[in-house]
Amino acid sequence: MIENAKVYYYYRTFTFRLLRILTFTSLLWTSYIGFSNNLLGVTVWRLPLFFLSFFIISEIFFRFKIAKYKPLIPVLENDGKNILKSFTLEALDALFSSSKTSSVVRVLLSKRQVKFILQKSGIEKNEFQLIEIQKEELTKSAFELVKSFNGKLVTTMDLFVAYLLTTEPSSKLLFNKNLKKEELVHILFWARYDFSFEENPKPRRVKFWGEGIGEDWVTGWTLETKKYTMDITSQILKKEIVLVGREKEFKQMMEALYRGEKSNVLLVGESGCGKATLVEKFAFESIAGNLQGRFTHLKFYELLIGPLLAGVATQGDLEERLQAIIEEISHSLNIVIFIPDIQNILGASTFNLNLSGALIPYLKDRRIIIIATSEPLEYKRYIEPEKGFIEFFEVIKVIEPDSEKALEMLLEKANIIEINNHVLLTYRAVTEAIRLSKKYSQNLYLPGAAATLLADTASSVYLSGKKIVKDEDVIRKVEEKTNISISAPKEKERELLLNFEQKLHERIIDQEDAVFAIAEAIRRVRSGLANQNRPISFLFLGPTGVGKTETSKALASLYFGGEEKMIRLDMSEYQGEDGEKRLLGAPPGQGYEKGELTEKVYDNPYSLVLLDEFEKANPKVLDLFLQVLEDGRLTDNKGKTVSFENSIIIATSNAGSEFIREQIENNIQINKEFQAKLLELLQTRGIFKPELLNRFDAVVVFKPLGEKEVIEITKLILNSVSKELLKQDITVNFDETIVQKIAKEGFDIQFGARPLRRFIQDNVEDLIAKKILNGEINRGSNILVSTDQNNSITISLLGG
Repeated sequence: MIENAKVYYYYRTFTFRLLRILTFTSLLWTSYIGFSNNLLGVTVWRLPLFFLSFFIISEIFFRFKIAKYKPLIPVLENDGKNILKSFTLEALDALFSSSKTSSVVRVLLSKRQVKFILQKSGIEKNEFQLIEIQKEELTKSAFELVKSFNGKLVTTMDLFVAYLLTTEPSSKLLFNKNLKKEELVHILFWARYDFSFEENPKPRRVKFWGEGIGEDWVTGWTLETKKYTMDITSQILKKEIVLVGREKEFKQMMEALYRGEKSNVLLVGESGCGKATLVEKFAFESIAGNLQGRFTHLKFYELLIGPLLAGVATQGDLEERLQAIIEEISHSLNIVIFIPDIQNILGASTFNLNLSGALIPYLKDRRIIIIATSEPLEYKRYIEPEKGFIEFFEVIKVIEPDSEKALEMLLEKANIIEINNHVLLTYRAVTEAIRLSKKYSQNLYLPGAAATLLADTASSVYLSGKKIVKDEDVIRKVEEKTNISISAPKEKERELLLNFEQKLHERIIDQEDAVFAIAEAIRRVRSGLANQNRPISFLFLGPTGVGKTETSKALASLYFGGEEKMIRLDMSEYQGEDGEKRLLGAPPGQGYEKGELTEKVYDNPYSLVLLDEFEKANPKVLDLFLQVLEDGRLTDNKGKTVSFENSIIIATSNAGSEFIREQIENNIQINKEFQAKLLELLQTRGIFKPELLNRFDAVVVFKPLGEKEVIEITKLILNSVSKELLKQDITVNFDETIVQKIAKEGFDIQFGARPLRRFIQDNVEDLIAKKILNGEINRGSNILVSTDQNNSITISLLGG
């Protein structure tokens, strides 16, 4: 192998190539002249022709023997005594190019597969440093690297990555690019997928699909079938399906089909998990003739539920239509029916039609082959109860892969996304797509969710005129959809976060401890220090009308972009035994089909959930929130898991209000000792369980309002009235006397500041409204709201 590699190297050097060209040209020319003119005699002109023939034979030998020579020993079988025997010819060619490692690396840098690694890593050529190391160290490092992930041979890609890792302590290139070793290895895997020809060169051969001309005449016509199905045979053949991460499921599927006990397969998994890829792989292998026995050269028809159900009046009509299709297919002997979402013909569609009875006779005598898919919830609800139907299927579960496996699967699909969108993807873009996929599409699962996000981002990048998709492009795409900042805070947001208390205080008077606790929690989340798999949560404790709800509204406005992003539930309505069913939804026939909490959060995952009067909810309802606050998810009545990890949960309670009021009146400061006593009181009285209190990120105490705070709140409400009137070009001013009157007469110790707004509506806004209607106040008016000597409210026009 080593000798072959040396021949391969020298044979391709510039000098030798030039010599080969000159030799070929001179021999060809001499042969032509001698043959054309026949001036030198028969015996003489045949000599250059002989050497020309010999030269062509040697070139063919080099092209198809030397250049195609394969390494003798796979890496895992190499005992380490001669590791070069496990190197590809191209890798050895690079190694023999020079005695200096830096020169070897220059050769590597000229290769497409190495340029691919640089581009995916985000490394520019001018950032690359050539550092001299021992060639033995490089080859050993590359060998050990391939051995670590059970690779077959050492390629040029492995050599280059090994060089990067070996020189990292000196170059710090990966550190500067924020790339870890395992991430660089993932990029290496990606390169190996796309440039697999170096390790596994494919033999040149002509491929045919099907059994030849006129095969339809042999197997019969399927005129009725083609009305309600789509032949997906040819479109599958256009793309060679590579299975990554689903080898186990594919093996299960093929074993089940070949066993013959059950000739049909049902793939059960969430949307985006790869069910369709398994079907396509089976179809491709069959069409290409790679499968043996009854499964070779089959045709694949996808059943179209829409056309099948269109125009039918009764179930009998539909069964008759389906039987006509199956009769044709059962006689053709070479068709597989692919039925995506098979629950739609088992009662799940809007037509509520169950066709299992029509299919069972054909399944029983194995006259048809069906490959079907379904999702876990639909399987449990519509398919599993059909015992007589499901017994003819091998059920294979396709589980969502973990992030590591999903990354491998997505890297395999990346090439298709690049080709379809005419862009190049960086490794960081792919990993960001994995990380943010749930935020972008909660209906899809990995790897499909990440593939969808990556494809959408690639399309947007292409339309913007750029060619490379970076991680910031993926983040921007998610931010566009969610209206939530995900990337590292930029200057404007950093300023907001650092001054979050001040922003909250534009709407919240006093309550310094509460505002500080909220601001700290938000800063932790945006700086990446908080657990991203559970929601931010607070328990607001305090008397009525002290700002708990207003604080929640202010937070929703600041963090989610508006008060409309708040889901508000009055927990006193969930005191009964049906409280849990109302929140999660009840099984069919028991009412409450949609969960009042789960459905709203599912539709609006980026929202603030306000749970008013939390302590009044049924104990079973309170127990539900143990899971929500800890794991960030709930499962509704349909088995659908709803994520709360993108939400903020605020529970408010008046529990312990008297204790808070008494302590404040006695000039006790709100500190950790105060909070410990309050929480102990709540637990002693059995209002909240200790484990529930400990689940909240912070328990925030709102103190009763003093006279000064009431006046400030009054001014805030009056300021909002001024802003509304200013939209009509009416300027309104409030003097100190009216502020004092409202603060004194509108405030209620029991209900706090809540009655202030109603007092202003009844006594100020109504009076202004009457004057607008009778023409005393017009557009452009400047008015003063005050009180007279009798402390009655007056409105007067100001000049100017």
